[in-house]
Amino acid sequence: MKYYRTFRNYMECFLVFSLSGWLYEVIWCGLIEQNMGFINRGFLFGPWLPIYGFGMIIILELLKRFRIRNPWLVFAFGVAVAVVAELIASYLMEALIGEFLWDYRGYFMNFQGRIALKPDLMFGFLILAGVFIVQPFLARIQDRYDDSRIHNLSFWLVLILFIIDLIARIPLGSNFTGAVGF
Repeated sequence: MKYYRTFRNYMECFLVFSLSGWLYEVIWCGLIEQNMGFINRGFLFGPWLPIYGFGMIIILELLKRFRIRNPWLVFAFGVAVAVVAELIASYLMEALIGEFLWDYRGYFMNFQGRIALKPDLMFGFLILAGVFIVQPFLARIQDRYDDSRIHNLSFWLVLILFIIDLIARIPLGSNFTGAVGF
């Protein structure tokens, strides 16, 4: 049962941050920053961007390992990790699907359109919110409803939907139609 809870808690964290990243991309980047209207900015059909989920799990684990709790250090560390993650992800996507899903070439201090100062600072602020607001809230919910049937059922339902979405992308191809900026 201990391993199940650990698995569920990590997967919930991954799914919550994947959803949060999708909301950020759709609301802030698509609707507010670029005023383009609603665009599913993810690779998948559903409301999730896995890079945000993976990124926050890695950042939370590294912060725990290095015992970093100071908000300024969390911000700086988060920006550094986000830059590296976004750079690596861009090269992996380019190798796997022939392109990466963003283009920062018009932004100040960009590198090959893969990373740039403004979005990376935004990631730092998102990481602050994730570390000090979202993750503690999620942990309280997980502790409070740990043995709840509804909690476990909803977890499996969302996880199965995510897995179906991921598998469906193989034969159906990308949701992506061209690189978009921040």
